[in-house]
Amino acid sequence: MKKRIRIFSLLTAALMAASMAGCGAADNSTEQTSADVSESAQKTAAEVQSESDTASEETAAEASEGTHTVIDHAGREVEVPNNVTRVVIDQIPILSTYTAYFGGEAPHIVGFCGAFKDTISKTVLKDIAPELMETADTVYAQSDLNIEEIMKLEPDVILYNAGNTAHQEIFEQSGIPAVGFATVGNEVAGPADPPVRYTQWLRLLEDVFGEDGKMDGFISAGEGIISDVETKIADIPEENRPSATILAMYANGVPSVAGGNFFGSYWLDRLGLKNPAAESGLMANAQVNVEQIFEWDTDILYLGGPGLFPYSKEDVVNNQVEGLDLTSMSAVKNGRVYDTTLGMWNWYTPNPDAPLVYAWMACNAYPDEFADYPLEDTIRDYYKQWYGYDVTDADMAEMLSY
Repeated sequence: MKKRIRIFSLLTAALMAASMAGCGAADNSTEQTSADVSESAQKTAAEVQSESDTASEETAAEASEGTHTVIDHAGREVEVPNNVTRVVIDQIPILSTYTAYFGGEAPHIVGFCGAFKDTISKTVLKDIAPELMETADTVYAQSDLNIEEIMKLEPDVILYNAGNTAHQEIFEQSGIPAVGFATVGNEVAGPADPPVRYTQWLRLLEDVFGEDGKMDGFISAGEGIISDVETKIADIPEENRPSATILAMYANGVPSVAGGNFFGSYWLDRLGLKNPAAESGLMANAQVNVEQIFEWDTDILYLGGPGLFPYSKEDVVNNQVEGLDLTSMSAVKNGRVYDTTLGMWNWYTPNPDAPLVYAWMACNAYPDEFADYPLEDTIRDYYKQWYGYDVTDADMAEMLSY
């Protein structure tokens, strides 16, 4: 407003000067045409506009060189640059959400957890944002932080797992702004419900990049899909709701399942499926033995997918996993084993495909009730509109485990 008043005052002064010059000319019998006065006023106005533009550019430059405060999912206040152009991502599986934030591209990333490259290679993300496969590794495993190499990259900000306090302390000592993104539930971000968590990640990215409301349309579209699925599930009688186990991981001969207060448990809760692992009091990513899985003998078996469960549906069904013979399980015998595979990321975890994951799981859980649900069209439209990517038939076959 002050700028507008200043411009108006200068323009008024210029016009008054031109008018006074005309009056003086009459007193001194010197001829000056109205065109001359008008030209003089126009030149003055142009000069004022030029001065205004210069001031605006200087203000914008000052703003871009400043900082703003972000409150992350660890509850910390972090000062980040207004103009973020160099980003390092450590340990947090946010690459797919980051790419969704930029409409199918992954700009500004100068390094990320190298362990994620294997997961990217198994997802459609490698085709949507191939530049991710060219980015330098800065962390070579989930727990192996290389702060010296990160500092050489001179990042404006580091995005990290809010639950990793050890990494947080190292970042603070380095002096590089670090913003924590929650994975599991905590007091600041709340429960680790995937359809909620990915929207929280997007909102926090808006804060980091100073683009409030940028993802409103994307989030709204996802909420529409979720609402549609919820409406269909609400009408299914309790007696028609099956039981399910999510075999999240299998390492050193020990299976882990989704207990309460974990990614998988929220998926199953949303679907209205019985989860005996949670019902028996197990929490998070709980280790169990194969005999326990047999005792539950659930109707459906979901597999953790890339980055978590290193085996395919075919491996499990055909008893190709040493120490994990589930061939007599009801879900295996009835052909109700489902890979959590492709998509923008592992569909089991929080990711920008969360509304599609919900629809996919519902179609598997309730094949009769969702027989007419346009799952493939929904996936293709979503990817085209929000990621700028045309899903191929091969992509679709991998996503849906055909």
